[in-house]
Amino acid sequence: MVRMSDVLQKRGRDLKDTGMAPSPAPEQAAPPPATAATPAPSPAPAAAPPAAAPAPPSAEPSVTEPTVPEEAPPPPPPLTRQAPDEERLVSLYAPSSPQAKRIDILRSQLLYPFHGEPPRTIMITSAAAGEGRSLLTANLAISFARGLQQYVMIMDCHLGSPVIDQMLEVPRTPGLTDYLEWDAEVFEVMHWSKVDKLSVIPAGSPSERSAEILATDKMASLLSELRERYSDRYILLDTPPVQAQDDPAVLARMVEGIVFVVLGGVTDRELVLRALHSLPEEKIVGVVLNDKKTVVVDAPSLAALQSDGGF
Repeated sequence: MVRMSDVLQKRGRDLKDTGMAPSPAPEQAAPPPATAATPAPSPAPAAAPPAAAPAPPSAEPSVTEPTVPEEAPPPPPPLTRQAPDEERLVSLYAPSSPQAKRIDILRSQLLYPFHGEPPRTIMITSAAAGEGRSLLTANLAISFARGLQQYVMIMDCHLGSPVIDQMLEVPRTPGLTDYLEWDAEVFEVMHWSKVDKLSVIPAGSPSERSAEILATDKMASLLSELRERYSDRYILLDTPPVQAQDDPAVLARMVEGIVFVVLGGVTDRELVLRALHSLPEEKIVGVVLNDKKTVVVDAPSLAALQSDGGF
């Protein structure tokens, strides 16, 4: 009779010997997870939806359409128009105009006086502000420079409100105050303008001592030196109004001639006469009747202004 224990041992050996090893089967089932990892590439297709984003490009043209230049073209540049100073610098921009011709007549009267030698240092002043004194100075200087033999220099002595540097497009500094107060050299304060044969000594750095520095021996020496060094050059001094400051009265003693500017129909005749009487009459070489629109209308005599039928 066979014992039960023998049967169990025999079956146990048989189970081990057959190598069925059901447990290893689950261990070798590990490869399926590896194969399960292969589905991981499926996220790649998931990236495809972002590829569908190209739909916005259709919106891009719509964004640029409102800024198409054809719909809002830039305005055409304005027609070439001269600036106010250029319109009134008739001796430069309209030398054949009637106004420029009148300035040429004034130049000829200064160059060829009936008596004596022509003045080469000429002060241009007026009774009150706003009478066109600086504008006449610039036009007259340009008229001089257009001559065949004449060189001309403008010295801006209106130190409080200089404008010559703007009209003729030269630097304001260094200028007259830098020479008189800060010992700048003469060649440093002289600037050539855009007009051939026309140089400018601008006002220079701001100064509150205009009357004091103009009434000095150094200023008188400067005028004398320029007159002697440049024998072919006429020097025009743009000065403040006579009734506003005492600078013109000081400079009148240093120059050879004076041109007095009057704004016709505006300036009071008594004011003009008082200003004229404050200047040395023997040096007044011309009285110019000015006009805001036409620059120069007439050049009456001093006697005409003093008569009852003056301007």
